[in-house]
Amino acid sequence: MRVFVTGGFGNVGMSTVRALLSFGHDVCIFEHPSARSRRQKRLRELLRDGRDKLRIFYGDITDAGALSEAMACAGGPDAVIHLAGIIPPLADREPKLASHVNVGGTRALLEVCKLLDRPPRVIFASSVALYGDRLANPWISIQDPVAPNDTYSVTKNECEALLRASGLEWVILRLSYVVSSDWLPFSPQLYDVPPATRLEVVHTEDAGRAFAKASDSTQSAGRIFNIGGGPGCRTTYRAYLDRLMRYFGLGSSSFLPDGLFAKGKFHCGWFTDSDAAESLLHFRSKTIEDYYSEVSWRMRAVRPLGSIAVWAVKPWIRSLSPYQAKAGRVRSPQFV
Repeated sequence: MRVFVTGGFGNVGMSTVRALLSFGHDVCIFEHPSARSRRQKRLRELLRDGRDKLRIFYGDITDAGALSEAMACAGGPDAVIHLAGIIPPLADREPKLASHVNVGGTRALLEVCKLLDRPPRVIFASSVALYGDRLANPWISIQDPVAPNDTYSVTKNECEALLRASGLEWVILRLSYVVSSDWLPFSPQLYDVPPATRLEVVHTEDAGRAFAKASDSTQSAGRIFNIGGGPGCRTTYRAYLDRLMRYFGLGSSSFLPDGLFAKGKFHCGWFTDSDAAESLLHFRSKTIEDYYSEVSWRMRAVRPLGSIAVWAVKPWIRSLSPYQAKAGRVRSPQFV
């Protein structure tokens, strides 16, 4: 198959491209020119592994002309995996830009696909964020109504509507909390998630495999799937933080009191139906413990330094919170 991937330099994008190449597909990546300087080492590895199976095109996702030219050079794709988009925190800071890129880019992509002699299947990367704040009701299923409550989720909802109305063959994958040892939460975003939030994480490699499998699964056409790691990937955000802080040599996360965190308006939860996607797409290979092992290995040199400098590191991490802190400590939870 020939598969056209937008946003192929992103975290899930790289994983998707690797999965597609491992399955023997010809892959064309469409990326914004600004992405040329990102992840150069991993890009070189992809080009080496892809050899004559991988081509890269640069352009603006909202530019129908650039998309049309890239698809023509690619020989006309059998499937399009649409991952490109603006995500938080940039989506929150620049809502007009997020709408322009996410919704406008999706509209341009679909119009180009419809003009092809043989319109491709479109696999769209959506998000658990569509379900809104599920702190009080953490079990989530496809049948639940969507309740987008931020710029990012609103644009994802609009994009899904465009896709369903396009007349093209489509598949929608609503991704849960994607984890990768390449990204660790030391930024103000760390505090946007209430500590009691339930997480059903999905490893970036498994997310990429889900997109690759959906590109040629006839039974997935016209369906929406919740993509999560299943029971072996369920935890709470507090327990998740507890593990990560230990790997940095900082002990439990009890030095981060609940008052540092948002009280709500986030998303995430535990999927009741993510096994349905697994039974069809067979994408799972890793549990949350595998992810923790990767983080532990990656941080093996940092951990002793964190332990030594804990007196300075902990206040710095607390200082990143944009929310009102409250005095006191929290009890370190049992791992879920």
